[in-house]
Parts: sequence; C-alpha cells; structure tokens
Amino acid sequence: MTVEEALQSGAAALPTREGIPDPRREAAWLLARAWGVDEITLRLHPEREVPAEIEARYRSWLERRAAGEPAHHLTGFCPFWGREFLVTPEVLVPRPETELLVQTALELPLSATARVLDVGTGSGCVAVCMAAERPRWRVCAVDRSPAALRVAGRNIERHGVEIELFLGDLASAAAPPWDLVVANLPYIPSSNLERLPKEVRHDPSAALDGGADGLDLVRALLADLPRLLRVCGGAVLEIGENQADAVATVAAGAGLAVARRVRDIGGCERVVVLQPT
Repeated sequence: MTVEEALQSGAAALPTREGIPDPRREAAWLLARAWGVDEITLRLHPEREVPAEIEARYRSWLERRAAGEPAHHLTGFCPFWGREFLVTPEVLVPRPETELLVQTALELPLSATARVLDVGTGSGCVAVCMAAERPRWRVCAVDRSPAALRVAGRNIERHGVEIELFLGDLASAAAPPWDLVVANLPYIPSSNLERLPKEVRHDPSAALDGGADGLDLVRALLADLPRLLRVCGGAVLEIGENQADAVATVAAGAGLAVARRVRDIGGCERVVVLQPT
C-alpha cells in the first residue's frame, strides 16, 4: 500500500462529524504519527510504500478513531503550549483554550519567587508550563485522582521541572499561603454531558462534570480562596461559556473581585482573574 492509497482508504474509513471535520487530514495525522514522520513527508512522497507493521498500526488506529476514541489517546501524547504531554484515559486531554489560562497567569505581575498552586492538575500540563516558563516560581499541584497524579509525575519528569504534587480534594492537601492559585476544574453542567462529542466523552467524567449548573467545584474553591491566598494574591480560573457573571457573583460572596475577564478566540469569557477585596 502506498502513502496515497493509505490516505484514501483512511479518509473513507473515518466519518465526518464534529470531532473529525476533515477525514483526510485526520488520516494524514494518524499515518504520520504511526510512522514517526512529518506530514510534509507524506505529501512529498505519495508513492512511497507503507511498511506492513506501520500499516497494521494505522488501520487499528483508524478503527478506534472512527469509534470515537480521541486521537491523542491513540498516540499517547498531546501538544500544549509548545510542548508534548503524555495523556492517558485517566486524565483530561489538554484543550487549546486552556493555553489562555497559562498565558493569563504568566502575564500577572507576580514576585520572581512566587508560590503557585495548580488545583486539579490532571496531566500536569498547566503546572509544567508555568514551572518551565518561570523556573524560580515554586509551583505545586494537587489532584484528587492518584492515577492523574501518576501521569502528572511522568510529565514533570519528562520536561525536567520541579513541582511538588499533593493528593487531595481541591486545595485541602496544600498548605497556604499562595501568591497565585490556578485551576481548570470541571465546569460542564451534568445535563450537558450526554450531548458532548464522542471524543470528549472519553475523558474521565470526574474531569468534566461540574454538577447541576457546572459550578459545584468552582464554587467550593472560591469559598476557600480567602484562606489560600496571600493578601495581595490572586487566582486564575478557566470557566465555561456564559458562566462569568455567575462566577463573579459567587466570588463577591466570598470576598473576591473579578479583576479581569479574558475572552477566547471564539469570544467566550473563558478565563477570570480574581483578587481579594
């Protein structure tokens, strides 16, 4: 089978749906990663024969991808903030919009030796990126899932940064005070879970389900922020669509003010910056 034949058969095997808007492009992505080459190599050499063992892996991945398994679960890695992170079914696959959380945190005027806590770290991608970009920050991360912390630990080792990990519910296991708390907690309302794309529903439900209005865990963290933060500290949270006003109301009740709302590329108020009043 040549590269071109593999791409044609791959495009035919994949359904066009929300998670796969361009089956041929998806097929090229899978073939390149199964083979360990760049996609440009496939385009330049459509006549090249695909080795039998690569073809077998590619066909297996096509079948699993067509069934809805996320592409990054197939390869085991996901790009985020210019780095590659190990991902497994035990953690949320990092989303591009979460890079806005990292960007916003890095833009804050913090001390060069700030003490920073990532709550609900999952794969560790946010904590790792902050530690890599600000080597003098003391970055710690917490998650209630032992499996997630194992993945985070492997990513910390992979990227050569120093991060202390804690096992616990929200920030209960990490002693304050903190200059900055960042969090990408579950924020999808429970009633919306079944309507999510197949790929997203492969993520752990505990990493998606935010309760009736999507804000159960966000509300709990906001209530605890006054205890966690230094007087001049702050928090950066990723939230869901149309949740910014509700978060601002909850924050005010906890003695916090929304200092900034950051919109994503789609215009959604995706990230909020909070400070004690």
